[in-house]
Amino acid sequence: MSKVIWTVVVVLAVTAGSRAAAAEPEFKAIFAGRDGCFELYDLAANKVIVRSDAAQCARRTTPASTFKVPLALMAFDAGILQDENSFMKWDGTHYPRDPWNQDQTATTWMQNSVVWYSQRLTPKLGMAKVKDYLARFDYGNRDMSGGLTRAWLSSSLQISPDEQVRFWVKFWREELPVSKHAFAMTKKITFVDTSPAGWVLNGKTGSGDVTGKPTLWIGWYVGHVEREGKQYVFVTRYVDVRPSPDERPSGFIAREMSKTILAQLGLY
Repeated sequence: MSKVIWTVVVVLAVTAGSRAAAAEPEFKAIFAGRDGCFELYDLAANKVIVRSDAAQCARRTTPASTFKVPLALMAFDAGILQDENSFMKWDGTHYPRDPWNQDQTATTWMQNSVVWYSQRLTPKLGMAKVKDYLARFDYGNRDMSGGLTRAWLSSSLQISPDEQVRFWVKFWREELPVSKHAFAMTKKITFVDTSPAGWVLNGKTGSGDVTGKPTLWIGWYVGHVEREGKQYVFVTRYVDVRPSPDERPSGFIAREMSKTILAQLGLY
């Protein structure tokens, strides 16, 4: 991979209780030679306060399963999904991930990142409606030419970490053109955990190839952390070469990286 020059645009200065947070995460060690980006947006200050690599943060790639978040907003807003228990029956097709080989709810769809559930939602919405939502969300390049069931999977739809942050800021502030119910349900099903320090984490992984370059894989983790009125949106994305010695989905690795970075910043 290319050599990465790590640049923190603004040093984060927050306190976790009475303890000052670390000035700068150990990006070089965390990304371990991969091309990576981490970005942090302070919702109170209304600005990005950490941006590790400007070029990587501006580079568009497939959103992979991070697309499930805007898709959930669309589906709840359109009434295709009603609540966190909205059910779809598994059709018996065998998938490589065991959690996919069973019936799903909206919650398990998001938690287990079940592709087939997404691929049933998009046809119900229809191409015109999906494209209209993407335009109103200002989501990446908005390009659905890869097809209703594939565009976000290492295909035509592309988004940068910078754009992911802008989308999640509007999502969390409820500034997108969807119903209050859609916001509430999507926030509910993206809940991940509460850290030992009391930070509430919402987020979504994404794993996929670089479009047109299957020897390069991408790991995403995009989310929001909150404690005692302090709120931040963040994104981690890295690009690595195949094969990798780590056999986990790349999004799971990006999630682990994110938690490490956030902890070093005193935000998890």
